[in-house]
Amino acid sequence: MGPLFAYSLVPVLSVSLLLCFTAALRGRDAAGLTLYCLATAFWSGSLLLLCVPQAAWLGERFAASGAFTAAAFFHTAQDVSRQRSPRLVVLAYVVATVVTGVGALFPDALYGPLAMRRGPLFWPTMALSVSAAGVPLVLLARSYRKETPARRPLLRSLGIVGALAYSGGLATALLLSAGYALPFGMYLVLASLLVLVHVINAHQPPSERRLLERSLVYSAMAAVLSAGFLFGVLTLMAGSGQPFLAEYRAGAFFLLALAALAFEPLRQGLQEWLGRRLLRGRATGTELVAALAEQETRADQAARLAELGQFSSAVAHEVRNPLGVLAAQLKLLEHQGADADTLAGMREQISRAGHFVDELLRYGRPRPLELRRVDVHATVALAYSTARQGLGTLAPDVSFDLEEGEPLAVEADQSQLSQVFVIVLENALLALGEVARPRLQVRLSQSDTMLQVHVEDSGPGIPPELLPRLFQPFVTGRRREGPRPGTGLGLAIARGILERHGGTVRASRSESLGGACFTLTLPLKQPAPLSAAAS
Repeated sequence: MGPLFAYSLVPVLSVSLLLCFTAALRGRDAAGLTLYCLATAFWSGSLLLLCVPQAAWLGERFAASGAFTAAAFFHTAQDVSRQRSPRLVVLAYVVATVVTGVGALFPDALYGPLAMRRGPLFWPTMALSVSAAGVPLVLLARSYRKETPARRPLLRSLGIVGALAYSGGLATALLLSAGYALPFGMYLVLASLLVLVHVINAHQPPSERRLLERSLVYSAMAAVLSAGFLFGVLTLMAGSGQPFLAEYRAGAFFLLALAALAFEPLRQGLQEWLGRRLLRGRATGTELVAALAEQETRADQAARLAELGQFSSAVAHEVRNPLGVLAAQLKLLEHQGADADTLAGMREQISRAGHFVDELLRYGRPRPLELRRVDVHATVALAYSTARQGLGTLAPDVSFDLEEGEPLAVEADQSQLSQVFVIVLENALLALGEVARPRLQVRLSQSDTMLQVHVEDSGPGIPPELLPRLFQPFVTGRRREGPRPGTGLGLAIARGILERHGGTVRASRSESLGGACFTLTLPLKQPAPLSAAAS
C-alpha cells in the first residue's frame, strides 16, 4: 500500500467521524445519518489499517465492513424520505453483518492478502452490493416525485451522496482487488461526505440549522488551532533546533488537524457534560451559542421590520390621502344622483384598497407585545366566532371540533395571538366554502416547554407549488377578484406575530381530514428578558 492511498483515507476517516459525532450530539431524527457516518469511518479505518504492516491482518478481516455503509445509507434514505420500513432496515443490517462476518472469518473467500486479489465470492458479493445500492436510490427517486418542492433539494442531495459514495466504494474495491492501491475511489467518497454536510443541516428543523452550522464551523476552527498549538509544542520539544518531523512538516500538521477535527464535537460534548455537573446553573457553550443565534435572528428581524415600517407608513400616507378624496367625491356623486350600481362598485374598490393599507401597516409596523397568561382553548373558541362574524354570509356551516382537554395556558399577547387564530381559521373557512361536508378541527398538544396548535380542515388543501412561498408577503391562494379577495399579507402577519413570540408556523396536508393543516408552535413561557421588557 502506497502513502498516496493512505493519505486519501485519512480525510475520509476524519470527516466521517466529525459528521458522526455532530449528527449524534446535535442532530434530530438523525439515527440513520449517524450510523452511515460511523460505518464509513469504520470501513475507511479498516482500509487504513492495511497500510500499517503491524495491523494489516486486522484490516484484511474488516475490509468487507463497507457492506454496513450500504445498509446505513438505506436507513438514512428511509429516515429522510419519511417512508420508514423497520423490517427492511433490519434485513439490510443482517445482510451487512453476514458479509462482514464472512470477510472477518474467511477473508480468502472474498479477497487475498491486503485485499489485493479476488476470491471466489468476490463477484457474487459485488453483484449483491450493486443491487443493495440501487434500492435506496430507487426509493429516493420515487419519494422525489411525491415530495413538496421545498423538500426535493434535500432528497436530490442525498441521492448525490449515495451515487458518489457507491461509485467510490465500488471503484476502491475493484482497484484494490486488481492489485492497484489508487486513491481515486476515496476522493469520490470524500466528495460524498462534503455533500452530506448539506444533507445533515437541511434535515434539521429550521430553528436548529444555524446552531448546527455554527457547531461545524467552530469545530473546524478549534481543530486547526489545536493542531497548530500541538505542532508548535512538538517542534519545541524536538530540542535539536530542527522542527519536529522536518521532512513531513506540512503532512504532520495536516494529520494533526484532521485528528483534532474528527473528535472536536466529542470534546465539546464532554466539556458541556462536565460543565452541567460541576457548574450547575451556568449556561453551557451550546446554550450560549443558541442564545446568540436567537438574538442575532431577532436583531435581523427587528432591523428589517424597522425599515419595512418606514416604507409602510410612507405608502399608507400616499395611498390613504387619495382614498379619502375619492370617498368624498363618491358622496358628492351620490347626492347628484349617480348610478347606484356604479357607486357601489367604486365603494367596494375603495374599501378593498383601504383594507389592503390596514393590512400593510399591521405587517410593517407590529406593535410591542403585551404579555400575560392566555387560556388557549378560550382564545381559539373566541377567534373562531370572530372569524365567522367577519366572513358574514361567506362563512359556511361546518362541523367544528375543538379538542377538549386540560386547560392550557401560554405567556403571550392575547390580542395578537387571537389575531393569528382568526387569520388561520378564516382561511380554513373560506377553503371549505364549496366542500360537500366541511369539517374543521383544532387539536392542542403540549411538551415540557412548547405548545402546538394543529388547525386542520377537509378542504382542497394547499397547492404544492404554493407551499414554499405560502408565508411570504403578497402570496395568496385566493383570487384577487371575488367576494373575499386575498391581500397575501394575512399569513405573513401571522408568521411575524408567532416569530416575535419565539414560535413558528408550518403548513402541510392533514392526514386525518385530507385538507390543509397549519401547525402553530409557541413557547409556554417567554424568555426572561423579553418578559421583562414587555411588562
